[in-house]
Amino acid sequence: MKIKYIIGDKYPEPEVHLCVKEKNREATEIYEAIEKLFELRIVCYRGQESEMLSPAQIVRIYSENKKVYVRTAEDCYEVKDRLYVLEEQLHEQKFVRISNSELVNVQQIEKLDMSFAGTIQVRMRNGDVTYVSRRFVRKIKEVLC
Repeated sequence: MKIKYIIGDKYPEPEVHLCVKEKNREATEIYEAIEKLFELRIVCYRGQESEMLSPAQIVRIYSENKKVYVRTAEDCYEVKDRLYVLEEQLHEQKFVRISNSELVNVQQIEKLDMSFAGTIQVRMRNGDVTYVSRRFVRKIKEVLC
């Protein structure tokens, strides 16, 4: 096995290439180990306990009373990060901003109701109902179409 470690300006973020003649157990294990290292996790708090959540577990992220909360199918957590920081981290994970105070996981949307004048009602898979503010209607339509 050959391993190269290259440092240069042409790599703004880490890149890993695994080149094999044919798929095998060793290559698959290496790939899975590297993938786990780079998997994004969000640190969430419930009381004095902290939990690491993957983006797929998150239904929506919203701010309320100057605090930011993460809602999953089962629970609600507090996070220390600001909403805009989470938006930057999750932009490749199919999260979209629907108002100044909320991001939703596009893959967790169950139903969109456009019968409301100028806005869209969003029903999430966990039963939560939220609304797209007028300013973000065009953005969510672009993401979904």
